[in-house]
Amino acid sequence: MIRALAFCLALILPLGAAAQTDLEAAARSGDTGAQMALAQRYLEGDGVLQNHMRAAEWLQQAAAAGLAEAQNRLGQLYFEGLGVDRDAEAALRWLEHAATSGDPNYLYDLALVREATGDAAGASALYERAADAGHLDAAVSLAVHFHEGTGRAVDLDRARALYEAASAQDHPRALNNLGLLYVRGEGVAQDYERAAGYFAQAATLGLRPAMTNLGVLYENGFGVPVDEAYAHELYRLGGGAGQDGVGASYVYDPRLAPLELTEAAVTALQQQAEAGDPVARFQMGWALVTHPERDFDMLRQAAALFADAAAQGHGPAMANLSLMYFRGEGQPQDYVLGQMWLLLAQRAGVNTAGLSVAYGSVPTTDQIAEAQRMAQTRIGPDRSGE
Repeated sequence: MIRALAFCLALILPLGAAAQTDLEAAARSGDTGAQMALAQRYLEGDGVLQNHMRAAEWLQQAAAAGLAEAQNRLGQLYFEGLGVDRDAEAALRWLEHAATSGDPNYLYDLALVREATGDAAGASALYERAADAGHLDAAVSLAVHFHEGTGRAVDLDRARALYEAASAQDHPRALNNLGLLYVRGEGVAQDYERAAGYFAQAATLGLRPAMTNLGVLYENGFGVPVDEAYAHELYRLGGGAGQDGVGASYVYDPRLAPLELTEAAVTALQQQAEAGDPVARFQMGWALVTHPERDFDMLRQAAALFADAAAQGHGPAMANLSLMYFRGEGQPQDYVLGQMWLLLAQRAGVNTAGLSVAYGSVPTTDQIAEAQRMAQTRIGPDRSGE
């Protein structure tokens, strides 16, 4: 099975490497579209190891040549301090260049940074321009400004109208904020039952503050029957507990058949794992972390099994090892090593979308940069800029 997987990868990787080489050649020749595409690959870890510094280098070239998309993304990197030193002035400069195109997405991104840097009035004006061009998130942010009197005078009627229009398109933040208007009786008659309906819609769409708000109503019987158990569950979900059950957020290898836990199957699996088979070691680790009565010793063993499989190139083991580092399960918590293994899992082809949410941990920009350096060291030098 391992040889078969390796053969499949051997067929796939040369094609990806050839496409990468062609893209790099076009980027070096001054093709801004290729520069942007290459930067995007490094930003997302698409076919390459994620590397914000390398992405920023290509964005700089495309942005200097006038590509608005590159200017906008480069501005975001400067504001976040990813791949470059954090620099709010440089961020605003590049975001403003991009916004001159009139693209509502770029207007909105500029507004977010203006608001974060204390220019509420400037942000509000940009939200309005983007909202007038059909940008839904900008319309909701504009509604918040009218609601709270941020950057402009309070206008609850205008806020409600904007919330209602966005709610009709199932925008979770608009639904939640509309519910708050009815809870507080701001510009409308107080109506807890109606508020509960809006909170429930937003909660169904995954908005955690709405789950918490709905929990408050159920705990107190405001517009809904008193249900303390349900309220507690809503608080748990709203607080980001992140798991539906023991081990629910751990990754299983979709290429493998479901794990059999009969005595004979487990004995055979243990023998394969002891012989060093990375797939068997992964499966043994999986069995341990998903065991309903797992304890620290089982987690410690699982971490060692995942680490060995990960070192042999098994992507799902890398993802699970990453999770264990982020949570400090079976080993000391380490965000840098957690992020490093997450990047390597992504490079190995694991779908990591949403995993950072399940982890419940957000590394700092410095930790991300260090993790990228460590991951690059493990796979060898990056020669794409040569």
